[in-house]
Formats: sequence, structure tokens, C-alpha cells
Amino acid sequence: MDLHNIETYLSPQKIEEITNWKTGWTWLAGGTWLFTEPQPQINTLVDLQNLKWSEIEINSEGLTIGATCIMSQLSKHTFPENWTAVKGLKSAVQELASFKIQNVATVGGNLCLALPAGTFAPVMIVLDAKYQILPLSGEPYWISALEFQTGAKQTILKPGEVLRKIFIPKENLELQINYQRICVATAGLAVSIVVAAYNPNTQKIRFGISGCVPSPKFIEFAQIPSKTEIIEKLNTTIPLTNYLNDTTASNTYRQHITQILIDRSLNLS
Repeated sequence: MDLHNIETYLSPQKIEEITNWKTGWTWLAGGTWLFTEPQPQINTLVDLQNLKWSEIEINSEGLTIGATCIMSQLSKHTFPENWTAVKGLKSAVQELASFKIQNVATVGGNLCLALPAGTFAPVMIVLDAKYQILPLSGEPYWISALEFQTGAKQTILKPGEVLRKIFIPKENLELQINYQRICVATAGLAVSIVVAAYNPNTQKIRFGISGCVPSPKFIEFAQIPSKTEIIEKLNTTIPLTNYLNDTTASNTYRQHITQILIDRSLNLS
């Protein structure tokens, strides 16, 4: 979609070139959501692509993903064989949309858009990812994936702040993972997403839950739980009134489906 109200396009070579953030400005990454509907509040696009934050770095500490990393680039990358949890990252790409979107959309854009049905957030939460944030002035700082999204299309980012990169510790990349997602239509928004990550050494299992709530939730068990334990913990963490209740699905339906997806995600073979 053409954005007829755009007056200025900026394409900085270095982030330091952006020193004064103004009302009506927005960061542009892949643009797969930005250009899908009118944006009357925006008059300036600040394109991140020339900053070349698309790196995928593997070292002894873990995995670093640049914020402008294209999703298909992440999906096609070769990782160490024992990094079994990468399966969850690749599922987040495959579950997002068509190959056309995957070849343009960025990992950071998906996280910063903060849709309840965003595919990457629950994976990042169960893998205990950290995000580096760059403010317009001051030092970069890190925040946990669980703290980043605060609601539907809401994050902790202040005006002018930008997500720089994502870091996932090596030990969490060796977890066994299962990604479950369900929606009312093949290409529709998710009714619920559940990502399970199991540590075979400690027997602990954690779940990232999204799609059914405004912002992702996290629950953890010391060992594989029973159905009764799942329902009890889920109801304590997410009361019925906290589930989304809209034309896509009722809160009661979303709660029920989430319980089913948690049960299905226990198949970690």
C-alpha cells in the first residue's frame, strides 16, 4: 500500500546519524506490516536496512541474531547439530506466512510489532533470550524477552529506541523444543501458540504462551506435568478474563485450546 502522507525518507549508514526523534517518525525494517494498511500518524520513515544489522553469529556463548535479519535467512542458516532448539526458531518462520513474507520480514520487526499472534516471541521466551536496546542517547542496555512485550502492539521501547540484536545462550539452544500453533483459517491469526522447551538433564520443562493473550506468558515445571497440573498452573498464571475475547475466538475457547496445545507440546521426541 502506498503511504501518501510520508514526507521524508531517511536511510542512515550509522545509527548515530539519528539524534533527534520527532513525532510522526517510525523505524522501517522489512515493512511487511507497515505497508499493509494506512498509517496516517506517520510522516517520516527511518530505514534500518543500510545499518546492516542482519548478522547471524555463532560462538562459544550462543547465538546472536541481528534485528534486521530476514526470516528466510534465519530459516536457511546452518547451525550446530546439537542446537536442537533452533527447530523452534525455524518453526516461527514457517508458521508466520507465505514465502513472500518470509523473504522480506525481519526477526526484529516481528518482535517489535508485538502482535499477540507474533510467532517469535514465545520461542524467545522459552529460550531465555535477551534483547539489546539502543536509545538515542546513553548506553545500550539489555532486557529479557519476557519483559519486552507489555501488551498488544506494546513494548518497553521508548520513542526513538530501537532493538539492535537478540542473544540466546548456548545451553538453551540444546533444549528439546516443540512448537504448536492453531488458527481458525490456514492463513489466519493464531488463536493460541504454545512452545515447549525441555531440558533432559534437569527434566525441567518451560512453556511460552501467546496468541491467546495480549502479551506472551511463561510457565515452568520441575518435571513433565500431568494434565491436572497443567490446568492448575495455567489457570493460576492466566485467569480466564486475561485471555483475548474477540470475533476470532472467545476467551473460553482460547483457554481450552491452549490447554490442548500444551498437552500436544509434551511430545518432545
